[in-house]
Amino acid sequence: MASPTAKSGPHSASVDVRLELDADHGLHATVENFEKVTLEIERKGRFVTYEAPGEVTETGLKARFGKLGVIDVVFQSTKTRTDKPPKGCEGKPSTSSEGFFVGTIDFTGEREYVRIEAGQAKGTLSVWRESEWRCPGRRGAMRPPRGDSRLPAHGSLRRSEAEEEPATLSAFSRQCRCFFAAYAKRDRKGRGSSTFVGAEVERREGMEISRVTYANAGASAFVFDHAAGTARVDPPPPFSGNAAFKRRSHGRDLWRGSIQVPLLGDDPLSFRGHNVRARLVRALPGGE
Repeated sequence: MASPTAKSGPHSASVDVRLELDADHGLHATVENFEKVTLEIERKGRFVTYEAPGEVTETGLKARFGKLGVIDVVFQSTKTRTDKPPKGCEGKPSTSSEGFFVGTIDFTGEREYVRIEAGQAKGTLSVWRESEWRCPGRRGAMRPPRGDSRLPAHGSLRRSEAEEEPATLSAFSRQCRCFFAAYAKRDRKGRGSSTFVGAEVERREGMEISRVTYANAGASAFVFDHAAGTARVDPPPPFSGNAAFKRRSHGRDLWRGSIQVPLLGDDPLSFRGHNVRARLVRALPGGE
């Protein structure tokens, strides 16, 4: 199959699609294309993404998710907005369209945790032609980069927050490509919030499957002392169990816990025993 953006060269148009799908069991599903075609299924605090090779063109989308299912649809526009080249440039306008994707939408998640079956779905299809515009003496317009994250994020530190102390406690299991992590920032009085994340990644049938569970809690759910090299976590549901960490000057750091991370479509992750490696650092993801 062609690449999801269906580019034939450095000066070809790129195509972005988004489908909103109906799913059972209180789940919500969307399909988008980034490097590959991505099907994301989520329920509050848990989500799964399936990245699969696919073909996205100005007329529709086709992707197969191994034995789990297939999406093969054509786009029917109901409303289109055009963006013409700037003055002095030549080329076809970019378009952003709303409408329906019609065809085959058939997907069953592992252990039948979700079922998606439809003949059409609402969505959008955008064709970006800036790279095709011929603009003597100037560059074509650049569209802003897309940014999307399903995980709760800590914002950049403001001046008033400069004295807050960050912490990340992470645990990795030898039994899977997975991790459990706790993130926090505390002010001088020990106030702040805590975020917990558990995730697993696997590759199967040409897909990359990522399962993530997350939750937020108060300061007491993640207590840490960088000077002493200790931490304790007691995450809220849907997580279960708790854990304690102790940094050692010699040998392996100590992790004692019973953390369980439930996942959509797979067994819970278990972070207990000698197969777990853990560390505590004075930082947040992204260097905050």
